[in-house]
Amino acid sequence: MSRSYKWLGGIGYILLMIPFVNLVGYILVGIAWIMAGADVKQGLFKATGIIMIITMVLGGVMIALWFPTISYLMSGLSFGEPPSFVPPKMLEEFLGAIGLFLVLGAVMAVLGLVEWILELVSHFRAASVYNVKWFRRAGWMRIITIIIAIIVIAALIFLVFSTTFLTSFFTEPSGIFNIMSIYLLVLIVPGLLGLISIIFSAISFFSIPEVEREPRRWYPPPPPP
Repeated sequence: MSRSYKWLGGIGYILLMIPFVNLVGYILVGIAWIMAGADVKQGLFKATGIIMIITMVLGGVMIALWFPTISYLMSGLSFGEPPSFVPPKMLEEFLGAIGLFLVLGAVMAVLGLVEWILELVSHFRAASVYNVKWFRRAGWMRIITIIIAIIVIAALIFLVFSTTFLTSFFTEPSGIFNIMSIYLLVLIVPGLLGLISIIFSAISFFSIPEVEREPRRWYPPPPPP
């Protein structure tokens, strides 16, 4: 079997970095992991690809349901002045849409966590199966990214709920915005590391070696009787 999935995975991970095209990237990467699992008999790779495709499809369903619903609900309201009365039917439909969105969001959050874990483990497994070190580097880069992201977000939450911050919020609001801007800029660091991990994943797939085909053996014709 030709390992054509190496090109699907590499191109797919590159497309993940491009807005609006990343949905196609998810499909290509998912298919690449499934094909890799079939090639090297690794069920983990297949599970990773399947979960990635399911998560992408569910995200598309959320978008397809959310925007038409919001457009329909907003079309029933007049924008000239704040509505003094919201029809009960429209309010019921709005709450139903919010409930559906929250349920799908919770399912996507769980699937996203499972996908991240499976993809991480698959990278380390692929490093051993294909003997490609870039898979291991991509896996470690993902771990470093999530650790730094957790530290930054925890520091931001601690800052928001600290007594000094709350006191300064009412006395020196301009200084607070400067502090918040610094923390938001720090969030760029895990974002850049995440992009680097995706680049490493693309290099990993491109580096998968092709299967060496055994040369055909030539057998001399049998001697005449």
